Amino acid sequence: MKKIVLTFSFILCAVLSFAQVNKMLGDWDTIDDKSGDKRSRVHVYKATDGKYYGKVLALYKKNADGTYSDWLDVPEEHKNVVGMVILKELEPDGDVLKGRCYDPESKKTYYGKVSYDAGKDQITLRGSLDKLGLLGRSQTWVRSAK
Repeated sequence: MKKIVLTFSFILCAVLSFAQVNKMLGDWDTIDDKSGDKRSRVHVYKATDGKYYGKVLALYKKNADGTYSDWLDVPEEHKNVVGMVILKELEPDGDVLKGRCYDPESKKTYYGKVSYDAGKDQITLRGSLDKLGLLGRSQTWVRSAK
């Protein structure tokens, strides 16, 4: 009986973790951790290799009235960011995704960990210098309305 309960518990945990990871798929608005401004829209997807990636779809500009719109006249130095894959080779580890993340501003690649908060329907990206995530910073992303 104990084996049946343990097996069922293991299967249930695996299914719930998979469900959490799948809720991370879709379009997200990135929020600058320093200014609190919306910065970009990123599409998180599962590729044919079974790993997860995030691609920048658009950059935002803040309007005079405090609203945001797609930045259509992106300056030349930022044009290469649109279309860039910034989340790379993320793999499920329980209910989080772990892999690499690229910061277009610093032009550096970091260890990345993405977790989902079902209560707020948002994800948190933790970019760090170390695999444990001790030396780094976090950004919150909210589901995009577009």
